[in-house]
This record gives sequence, structure tokens and C-alpha cells, in this order.
Amino acid sequence: MTIPLTVIGGFLGAGKTTLVNHLLASGAKRWGVLVNDFGAINVDAALIAASDGQTMALTNGCVCCNMGDDLGDGLAAMAARIPPPEHVIVEASGVSDPWRIAQMALIEPGFTLEPLVVLVDATALAAQLDDRWVADTVARQLAFAEIIVINKSDLADAGQMEVARARIATLRPQARVIEASHASLAETALSFTPPPRPPASRFHADSVTHAFPTQRIAADLPFDRDRLRWVLGTLPASVLRVKGVCRLGNDLMLLQYAAERWAFTPAPDGLACGLVAIGTPEMPDLEDIFQEAR
Repeated sequence: MTIPLTVIGGFLGAGKTTLVNHLLASGAKRWGVLVNDFGAINVDAALIAASDGQTMALTNGCVCCNMGDDLGDGLAAMAARIPPPEHVIVEASGVSDPWRIAQMALIEPGFTLEPLVVLVDATALAAQLDDRWVADTVARQLAFAEIIVINKSDLADAGQMEVARARIATLRPQARVIEASHASLAETALSFTPPPRPPASRFHADSVTHAFPTQRIAADLPFDRDRLRWVLGTLPASVLRVKGVCRLGNDLMLLQYAAERWAFTPAPDGLACGLVAIGTPEMPDLEDIFQEAR
């Protein structure tokens, strides 16, 4: 008996983690989730039965694990769990090609590849597809998508939604398109008979490279809430994503920044302070900029 496997992709800030959290919290089935960035999964603390920093077991039978350096090893570990998950999700990183990751399921024993899901941000898609640094990555993510979720439809105006639909229809007319807000989708929405797929290539999905530099920003000392908001509001467009744990006064908070929007939520227990930024090659040195928020 094989385990269904769904790969969820999309550019930075499109809502992949929000969708994963929604499915985990639903408790509709025993999900297994592999992620590149375990710290970004902001699961409700009431659902966490046990956590060792690498694996998080939930009270509803779901499990969330770091993918590690080798996706094949991660899938093998999922299949060996007792009891095994009923359905596995792999959340691709925001700058990776999800189709390359999906091909692992076509050659990995014990798994059946479900439709490849790619989320886009309705308010940012047009600008991303016109950006010289970002366009190739976003177009490549959509190229083999089988379900495309136009997320954040509640934040987009009619013109942005019309443009998003048109650009998707041009790039990937074979895909099923779903419009959503807050990445709130029922599990049944992910079921779809995909168009014919190209054959799998035998390579490791973790060999994907990209041209987006990353920076680590120290967050051991607390930030001033108002100053940090000001800094985030003045970041240039070359800063695509900032995420991690920081202190706002005495509060330990999880910061998520993308597409010039940000949110603070209480950080799960056991996460160390520190921020990671990713951007285009034009991204400035952010360490000094964030010092202004002290």
C-alpha cells in the first residue's frame, strides 16, 4: 500500500506554511509533513504532544519533521513510522522548483504523487513576474503546477485578481485554479486528476540552486516594537523575506515578513532567537539596518 504525497510550492510569502498549518489543525487525517524550515511552522501549542526540535508530534496523530539534507531519507523515515502517516506533505522552500522535488515521489518506493500544488500571492504575482530577479523562479514554479492557489484574494483588488488569472492562464492553462484567502482550503480541494506528466529524472531534489542570497541577523537583544515596525516598513523591495524569532520587550515573537507585509505571533517554545533574510543580489547589509530597531 502506497502513501499519497503532496508537494506544496510557491514563492516566498505566498502562504505555503499557512496552508500546511490549516491542514494539520483540521485533524481530518493523520498527516506527515516534511519542511525545510521547522521553525517557521507555527503550530498551535495546544496541539503539540511532543517536540525534540527536529520532530513535532501532534495530539491529533499528525507529525511534522525537518526534511534535512536528503529528501529521500526524510521520506523513508516517514514511511517507517508506526503507524505511518495517511498522507505526506512536502513544503518546498520559497525559492526552489517544486516539480524537481515532486519527481522524488515518482521514483521513491512506497509513495504516490498527488497533484502538485503551487500558491501565488494575488497582490504580488504580477510584480514578481515582471521582476528581473524573481520572474524566472516564479514562472518555473508555475510551469508544472497542477493546482494553482491564488491566495490572499481578500487583500487584492479586482484589477490584481484579473491580472493574476490572466498571467496564470498564459503560463499554465492546464492547471486547476482555486482562489483563496488565508490559504484556507479543504483537503478535498487538493484532489484533482492532473494532466499528463513528463517522466521523472533521476536526480536529488536537494541539488536545486538559486541566486537569492541569504543573511543572518542577530536577535539576541530585544527590539523596540515601534522601531522594528518602522524598519520593516522601510525595507527595500530587494528584501524578499525575513523570518525568525526575536524579542519585543519581554515577549518572544515569531516574525514573518514578505511582500512588504509582516506579522508578529507568539513564538513556539524551544526556538532560539535569530532572523534570516533572503533577497535579490541587490539586498543591502541588513545587520546595521536592524540595529536601528534596538
